Amino acid sequence: MRPTLFLPLLTATSFALVTAPALAHPALLRSDPAAGGTAKPPAVVSLWFSEKIEPVFNKLEIIDAKGAHFEDGKASVAADDSKRLDVRVKPLPAGRYRVHWRASAADTHKIEGSFAFQVQP
Repeated sequence: MRPTLFLPLLTATSFALVTAPALAHPALLRSDPAAGGTAKPPAVVSLWFSEKIEPVFNKLEIIDAKGAHFEDGKASVAADDSKRLDVRVKPLPAGRYRVHWRASAADTHKIEGSFAFQVQP
């Protein structure tokens, strides 16, 4: 191989190998109740991700405006869908709730975020 072609090829290959893992993190696709939406009181809050979620180090917190928590147990990956994270919730009175979540991706990276939804009377 000619030396003038070797350096660009090596650089391109190195860039691809270095950036590939950074692109491999799952993203939150949707939730039920929907982020920013209004819903009847749910029995379960569910989040769907773009990739498989590992069954460890996950958290879903449902918090009202006063800081009270409404989770009824720990978050778990759904048995029928490895891209869905669920948590049962205690009865939710009308009001605004913040969902704070943390998920462990298959590549062991932790991702997290939050959103709000409203429960109608």
